[in-house]
Amino acid sequence: MQSVGIIPARYASSRFEGKPLANLLGKPMVQHVYENACRAKTLNEVIVATDDRRIYDAVKQFGGNVQMTGACATGTERVAVVAEGLTCDIIANIQGDEPLLEPAQIDMMLQPFIDRPAVQVCTLKQRVETARDYRDVNVVKVVTNLQGDALYFSRASMPGKVQEGAVQKFPVYRHVGLYAYRREQLLTFTKWECTPYEIAEGLEQLRFLEHGVPIHVVETDTSLIGVDVPADLERVKRILEGRGAKTK
Repeated sequence: MQSVGIIPARYASSRFEGKPLANLLGKPMVQHVYENACRAKTLNEVIVATDDRRIYDAVKQFGGNVQMTGACATGTERVAVVAEGLTCDIIANIQGDEPLLEPAQIDMMLQPFIDRPAVQVCTLKQRVETARDYRDVNVVKVVTNLQGDALYFSRASMPGKVQEGAVQKFPVYRHVGLYAYRREQLLTFTKWECTPYEIAEGLEQLRFLEHGVPIHVVETDTSLIGVDVPADLERVKRILEGRGAKTK
């Protein structure tokens, strides 16, 4: 099984312009993501996909593999543009703003494709530990069936009305926005029009479910902090500095 990790990276961002090139302990953030992805045992290759020459040049400078794309509406479309020119079996869509990503998480996400040939799409989930996250519309929740396939994703508090003190006892999960797809399934996905629940929730993964394509969900206990604003970058710096201190 040949697998390629693709990191979509764009310069323009209303909340954090130039985010992939933000300095994180002496390296651009995209380099941290790239190097972590390269350590995954299940990936044969890692490629940064961008439409910005500054990002392209930065990746080339640290010796990374990068391809230019045209303008794309979403990161998934950018990944698909690169995937069209590949002949691999599996594509991993690795977010460029997840510098704390562990290589083992990528391996966990790709393992179901080896174990279950029928799997078309896979992603990750993490246990919600606080009532605040359960209520937060910025924390996307996911519920799965007994086989680990997604039933639904939502920004709403789900499942049901979990009491304040019961969140840690009840199976409530946040969605971790990393994906792996069979290459052909990804290319088919980008040809479909947006679907009703996808539009209502603002969650493109619902397009798969509305077309009857199961999404297998694997649980991870490793926390990730996506960098959306400069304040998030400072939190990540403190975590990485702490990790460095422990290894000395």
